[in-house]
Amino acid sequence: MPGLTQDRLWSEAVILEAPNRVLRVQSTRDAFLCLKNHWPLPDGDGSARRAAIAICDRVIDGQDEPDVARAAFIKAAEEAHFAVHSWTGSEGA
Repeated sequence: MPGLTQDRLWSEAVILEAPNRVLRVQSTRDAFLCLKNHWPLPDGDGSARRAAIAICDRVIDGQDEPDVARAAFIKAAEEAHFAVHSWTGSEGA
């Protein structure tokens, strides 16, 4: 687990919607904590979630760009059956 000392803001926040839940995620740290602490149990193997956690870890450590984490987070959210939106329009399902 990274030290979470460096937050990496995204170019645009991601809004996740599920029954009785709306989450606004705007940075790599937000995504990492959301994936670790507030994620529903996956119906499948959860591979996108695991990949997103690893990518967020790399981004927080300065080894990659924030929008790489954002893309991985969106993929994990779609895997978890969230409706995914941004401020400017729909991102996914």
